[in-house]
Amino acid sequence: MKSLHAAHLEERAPRNKDEEACARRERIIEAAYRIGERGGLAAISARGVARDAEVSVGYLYKLFPSKSDIMVAAAQRYFERSLSRELCRVEAGEPYVEYCRRVWEQVQSSFEEFHHEWLRDREDLPKQDLAAAHGAMTSVLTHAGAQLEGVIEQDNRIDWTSLPEGTMASSIAQFTMRAMMDSLKSGEGDATLLLALLKKGLYSPTETH
Repeated sequence: MKSLHAAHLEERAPRNKDEEACARRERIIEAAYRIGERGGLAAISARGVARDAEVSVGYLYKLFPSKSDIMVAAAQRYFERSLSRELCRVEAGEPYVEYCRRVWEQVQSSFEEFHHEWLRDREDLPKQDLAAAHGAMTSVLTHAGAQLEGVIEQDNRIDWTSLPEGTMASSIAQFTMRAMMDSLKSGEGDATLLLALLKKGLYSPTETH
């Protein structure tokens, strides 16, 4: 008959194994991020990341089947860190449009830095890797939709009666994110029109900011 101690160890083993796998995955992403931060995405290699993360190349490829997957993880980490401060900082009573203005300025700054620093050797990257790197920012911004919804719901200035029936915070947030991403993809680098449309569409003429 197994002792209680042995049974407890058996119960703990799977969880410890999962924890170790998560820790190794995090080390891999951090290693790739640091390499990308120093030398750009083109400097990231499976062998270099595995060495810095203290894992085997074979183990790395179990978690990230291709070099593109490693690059995307590193790029996502960059955008998460560069955007999180503005996305997570919500001023008390801040209007939604002003929050969007602040977020857009940070998005634009992060995007420009990514192109200048992380894609400094973009000509050395395969087209699919370059596309995947750009997709990393889209992924991060898409997940930010919930944060935008929260800001919308707390903005008492929004005139819901003037909006189409059935309009929800989620639909406004999705519209905003799509417009921001379209501006980035087109290279416009300007959200003036979007912010003007949001201000005119969400608030009554008597509201001032």
